[in-house]
Amino acid sequence: MKHRGERAQSMVEMAMIAPILVFILLAVIDFGRAAYDYATLAGAVRDGARSAITSGANRPTNAQVVVAVEKSAFGLQLAQGSCVNDPAPASPSMSANTGLVYVGAGPDNSETNAPAGESPAGPVGSCAAVVPSLAGHYQLQVTAKFKFTPLTPFASQFFPGGLVMTVSSTMSTEY
Repeated sequence: MKHRGERAQSMVEMAMIAPILVFILLAVIDFGRAAYDYATLAGAVRDGARSAITSGANRPTNAQVVVAVEKSAFGLQLAQGSCVNDPAPASPSMSANTGLVYVGAGPDNSETNAPAGESPAGPVGSCAAVVPSLAGHYQLQVTAKFKFTPLTPFASQFFPGGLVMTVSSTMSTEY
């Protein structure tokens, strides 16, 4: 049988531990969101790389590769980068919980930087020339940068500007 003072002690202990439990719950929610976003982004970039190297009559353009990434990135807002065939910039300008997609040359490829369906073009402004991978074995790399912003104010203190996730997938053309 509990005395009246013991019940009050339990309430005080619960009041002391409740904020810590709520903090842990919110941290798990934010880390879970980050893990989901990263896994979804990685799968979408792989799908985009697969679509970039297809051959035959349906060779894709940059826009088709970006659409393939967007369709696979369920729940994420992605768009084509400004210079889609250039290497992804280190810190692109993005708003919270949005991302940019780039299609370019792989690390061991210095000749081509676009899927075979893209039309060749010279440099425009600060963007590099577009050199499609028409025949041969070339590496194409699809890169997505996504700015993750935590929901909870406590986690936002650790990442005040958000956290930029970068995912790349490189595959070889075999036309």
